[in-house]
Amino acid sequence: MKKSENISEIAKALNEVRKNIKQPEKNANNPFFKSKYVMLEGVVDAIDKALPKGFAYTQEVTSDGNQISVSTFLMHESGQYIQFDPLNVPVGKNDAQAFGSAETYARRYTLSAVFGVTSDVDDDGNSATKSAPKEAPHKRRGAPKKSSKPMASQEDKDTLKDKIAALSKEMAMEPKPLTVASMKNAKVTSWKEMTKDDLNAMDHELTTELMEFRQKSAEKEAAATKTDGTESTDDLWDKLNV
Repeated sequence: MKKSENISEIAKALNEVRKNIKQPEKNANNPFFKSKYVMLEGVVDAIDKALPKGFAYTQEVTSDGNQISVSTFLMHESGQYIQFDPLNVPVGKNDAQAFGSAETYARRYTLSAVFGVTSDVDDDGNSATKSAPKEAPHKRRGAPKKSSKPMASQEDKDTLKDKIAALSKEMAMEPKPLTVASMKNAKVTSWKEMTKDDLNAMDHELTTELMEFRQKSAEKEAAATKTDGTESTDDLWDKLNV
């Protein structure tokens, strides 16, 4: 994540969004998970209506091979900014519909995580990664069967280990509980038998966890700034009663 030296105004703006945002209606159906979710348009509309003056966001979409990446930028009129690390979503089919589905999913997922929108699961990710519709992707029963999906290489796992180590250091926690939590949330049952889909799912969970941690840290920083004895111009004028 990249950010300006000071993000206190962005933290205040995010607090305003979280206080004012009205959770959108889950009006789209997911036939595979038999659940409802919020479409991208609903997420964007809910956020736009809650944005305070002088605060904006944008998203950048890039592709590399069979993968879509979406970066989210927060900008304040004071010049402060936050650029979140991109969320990478694998695309199972090399066609325009699959790439469009992956982009929609990634944009929804990142916006919901940054602004606290409870959008629930949706089918975009299923279509993008070509998930099996009638069975959980990582659930195994009985004797283990050899997966037909590409397995994660040792190099892939080492890269993920490095990311976990870096995140655990930044979040001031041990790597093991972070690994266990991300595996559980991503429904990954075995590190040894991890597929590339498993690895991507864990990477998504770790990215989301980091985004939420940094947002909470920004809120704490803003709260500390507010209580350090300094007063805003508006506060001083209010005390003058003029």
